[in-house]
Amino acid sequence: MGYFFTIEGDKESGKYVVTESGITEPLFVITGMYYGGLKEARQRIGNHLKSKGYSPNSIFEHYCIKPNRKNNPKLKWTVEEYLIGVPFKK
Repeated sequence: MGYFFTIEGDKESGKYVVTESGITEPLFVITGMYYGGLKEARQRIGNHLKSKGYSPNSIFEHYCIKPNRKNNPKLKWTVEEYLIGVPFKK
């Protein structure tokens, strides 16, 4: 599976743009979030997936891009993890 979402932004700018694979327009844009913006972006992805009828255990990937960072991680999360905004401890 390729990544399903891209979260691009950082706390310095307070702007986070979320896009969905295969769709050119952003799913949503968060501005003015200098604290908690990444968590907010993840929770909005969770709400989006939930509204599409995906179960809490469905797994999706997101690519987290921070400007000027060399290694931007691809992460696999469940819908439930997106809804709470943080990964479960493993």
